[in-house]
Formats: sequence, structure tokens, C-alpha cells
Amino acid sequence: MSYKKLNPIIKKFIFVVFLYGLTSASFNGFFGIYIKELGYSEHIVGEILSLRRLSVGILAFVIAILSERIGHKKSLLIGLFTVGISSILIVLVEDVFTMKILAVVFGFGQAAMMTVESPFIYSQTKEEERVHAFSLAFATRNAAFVTGSLLTGLLAEYFSSFTTTSAVSIRYALIVLSSISLLAVIPLSRLKLKAITTRNDIKLSDFKGILNKRIILFLIYSGFIGLGAGLVVPFFGIYLKYMLDTTEGTVGIILSIAQLGTVIGGLSVPLLSKRIGSYKTIIATQLLSIPLLIMIGLPQGIIIVAVAFFLRSSLMNMSQPLIRNISMKLVEHQNRSMMSALRAMVNNLSRALGIFVSGILMSRYTYNTPYIFTIIFYIIGTTIFYLLFRKETTKNSI
Repeated sequence: MSYKKLNPIIKKFIFVVFLYGLTSASFNGFFGIYIKELGYSEHIVGEILSLRRLSVGILAFVIAILSERIGHKKSLLIGLFTVGISSILIVLVEDVFTMKILAVVFGFGQAAMMTVESPFIYSQTKEEERVHAFSLAFATRNAAFVTGSLLTGLLAEYFSSFTTTSAVSIRYALIVLSSISLLAVIPLSRLKLKAITTRNDIKLSDFKGILNKRIILFLIYSGFIGLGAGLVVPFFGIYLKYMLDTTEGTVGIILSIAQLGTVIGGLSVPLLSKRIGSYKTIIATQLLSIPLLIMIGLPQGIIIVAVAFFLRSSLMNMSQPLIRNISMKLVEHQNRSMMSALRAMVNNLSRALGIFVSGILMSRYTYNTPYIFTIIFYIIGTTIFYLLFRKETTKNSI
């Protein structure tokens, strides 16, 4: 199996993933800086960003039910349109309450993309091409993050030459990238999908039916990783700009370099998992990322931090396609949308909590403080994963 042999549906869907990723990159890296430049504290940044994640977590159930009733394609179209429109509107206002409302709407759109993408790919691929399909989608999304981060930073600097404030220049850059991502609606609407013979009428009560001990432990693992990530990842842009005193252009370059490592890592996942096994790959990459977090949290200069960002992003994120594939294998076909929703809920609720707490920690203490807790949560999460899949780890199975 190779990437070239993936079916045409997945190849076309990859373009959609790329366009959507442009907006995600812009807002992940620069929306926090935008709020800071409006004059608000890190605490307010944490509140607004956590509401977006909270919305994703809560609405994942609604999206899972909706996708089974109207189909994956229509659900993705709704998600893309909602993200595109809300991401433009949220930077056209400066009132905190209005931004919070739009952050919740933004979260609804992201919930659709996060919840439906995995079952969509799974349903449109054969067994032998799934790891490659998940890996390519993951690598493409991060390639979009590279492009989006770089473009946003460069555009913000360009617009700063004829705008009055840094906030306005970042606003214009975010609007441009959000508008581009709306184009993803066109190729997605033209996709002709494989027919799905069985469709389930999901109810909220059905989610309890798949919660066995193994799945609960997997969700707890996801929660610890999400909590650790929420403490630091959404604030990377703020950390780079204000802790290291850099420009928006430099922030964009560093973030794009970090995501480039993730692209390379994501594409190499099928080969690495074949050599040492999926489960060992996940454990090894997550543990190896921890020393790099220490290097970022105790900065020794912009070059060392940039290298640490590159390696940390590569290692911690490259195993995501494997984790998504494993999560789909834990349940039967009819329960995959529910499993995807549960994982999205736990991951985003835990990230929302991490973001909210991190905003408080940064306001009251230092930008370095959240990194200590992130390291602890990553170690706990990886340990749970190892104990959960100890048998599979010794088999080197994919």
C-alpha cells in the first residue's frame, strides 16, 4: 500500500482538509495574540479560547446524532460554513461577551469537522488503506498549519505598514485566511461518496452502551493528554511573542516550522508503525516529547526554542493518525460515530479546562508555570495508555 493508491474520494477530501486547516492554523496561533493586542489579559484570552473548546466538547454528541441522520457529507458542509463565517465575525467585534458567543458558534463548526472526519475516512476506505488515509489527512492538515501560520504572520506584518494598531493588522490577516477556508465548501459539495448501506438512528442514551472498561480508560488517557495540551498549545503564539519579545512574522515562522515537523512525522508514521508497532510508536513519541517541553518552558534563546518547538510538535503529534485508527477499532461499525463524538468531547472538554486554568496561571504567575503541569499530565496519560494496551504493545500489531 502507498499514498498514490488511495482511492479518489480520499485524495479529493485531502484538499478540503487543507483549506479548512488554514483557518485552524490562523486562529490557533494568532487569535490569542489578537485578544491581547486589544488590551485584554491572559485570563480573558483563556476564557474565550476555552469556550470554543467547551463548545466542541459538548456539541460533539449533537453532531454525531446529526451526521447519522443527514450523512457525513452534509454534516461536514455545515461545519465548514459555520467555521468560515464565525471566524470572520469574531474578529470584526471587540466586545468580550460577543466574542464569547461567537466562540461557541465557532466551536459548533469545529465539532462537526472533528467528530465526523474520522468515521468519514473510515467509511470511505478499505482496511489496507486506512492507516495511510488517516496519516495523509493528518499530514495535510499540518501542512495547512504550516502554510496558515506562515501566511498569517507575514500578512499581519504586511498590513501593519498601513494600519494604526497591531490588533487591526492581525484582524485583517485572520479575515483573509478565514475567507480562503470557505472555498473548501466547493470541492466537498462535489464529492461523490461510496454508499453506506447501514445508517444508525443515534440517541443520547446509546452512548452509555459502548462505555466498557477499556473505552473508559482510553477516554481517560485522552483526557490527560488533552488537559496537558490545553495548558500550553493554545498559548504558543502568546508565549513566543511576549516571552521572547518577537514579531508576528517571527511567530508565524516558528509555528510553521514546528508544524512542518509534524507533517514529516505524520507521513512517516505508516513505516514507523510497521517496524515497531502502532502502540510502541505512540508511547515512544509521547515520552520523547517531554524533554523538549522542558526546553521550551525554560527558554535558552529563540533558536533553541524554535528547534524544540519543531521536535516537540513532530513527536507529540505524529502518532495522532494511529490513535484515531485505534479508537475506531475499539468499537463496532455502528458505534464509530459515537466513539468519535466521545473522544472529541473528552479531548475538547479537558483542553477547555486546561486553557482556562492556563490563562489564570499566566496572569498570576509566569508564562512558564503551565509547562510543569503539562509534563506531569503527559506522563500520567502515556502510562495509562501503556497499561491499557500492554498486550498489544508486546505483539507489535498495527
